[in-house]
Amino acid sequence: MKLNVWIVAALAPLTSVMLLAQDTAPAPATGAPASESTPAAPKKRASPVRRRVVLQPPVAATVKSANVNARGRPSFAGETLGHVQKGDTVTVLAQITLSRTNKDEPADWAQIVMPAGIPVWVDGDYIDSDAKTIKGRRVNLRGGPGENYSLVGRLEKGAAVKEIKTEKGWVAIEAPTNAYAFVAAEFLEMQPPPAVVVTPPPPAPEPQVVNVNNPAPPEGATPTAPAPGPQKSEADLELEALRRATPGEATTVPVPAAEAPPSTESGPPKPRIVTREGFVRRAYNIQSPTDFELHDVQTGMLIEFLQPKPGQNLKTFVGTRVTVTGPEGMDPRWTRTPVLQVQSVDLLP
Repeated sequence: MKLNVWIVAALAPLTSVMLLAQDTAPAPATGAPASESTPAAPKKRASPVRRRVVLQPPVAATVKSANVNARGRPSFAGETLGHVQKGDTVTVLAQITLSRTNKDEPADWAQIVMPAGIPVWVDGDYIDSDAKTIKGRRVNLRGGPGENYSLVGRLEKGAAVKEIKTEKGWVAIEAPTNAYAFVAAEFLEMQPPPAVVVTPPPPAPEPQVVNVNNPAPPEGATPTAPAPGPQKSEADLELEALRRATPGEATTVPVPAAEAPPSTESGPPKPRIVTREGFVRRAYNIQSPTDFELHDVQTGMLIEFLQPKPGQNLKTFVGTRVTVTGPEGMDPRWTRTPVLQVQSVDLLP
């Protein structure tokens, strides 16, 4: 028993020295290589997209094959949301080229407006079930009932939705005009933009010249005896005095103001007030003259840009069908698409 006590007493100082040596071991100097136990900093994964070209305005394209997959991402890894058929017309928003692809996977893809008939999904917690509107500030649209599905668009607070079905707390709705999908570019044939026909203005009428000594009758008119007219005005008296001053000579004088033809020239043209119907969406191109666009309900094509009046917020109308009224004009930077100065907006069902 005493031997064991002596052994423990002898080993205690040695154990303390070893623990002290471990605690006071110098830390690696700054810049020195980390030990194998030190976790390496995660490397940022490079984006698979090498180039993305936004088309402004969007371009229509025709599907060349049958049962072409519309996917949630520009890759075969993207889930299939639905199909488009041969001969269908789609609206291309952007052209995408991938930097790396898997075997037999195309590198060129097209981002298109979500085809009709393909629903998108919204978390049911962000839908007002009574008003059938979005109650979240900025709600994601998904390709399926879950956050693991691809992001295919967003809706702003107050946007109207049309429910189709419910699954696992998620609601399938009709896709708004700002929802999108991806199709392999090899299955699309881009259509040329429509030609713009410019009609030249009519030529201005030539100034009228009157020979006061021997006025000629209009072409095709039958000469008639002059009828007794009313009392002569000051202009008539001035013409007679000029005629007597130069007998036998043809004198050219300006037509009196009361008889001059109406002028074709006028002041600045008044702005044209129009009413347009379509879906409101945000502008994709940061160089657009405004932040909002109006797109056709049937084709999804851009109709014109929307310029809200001071204090007006068009965010609440993004993704909804509306009628917009106001003066319409052109921006010198975007000569193919008009700009509508919004005066009033009416929400349509």
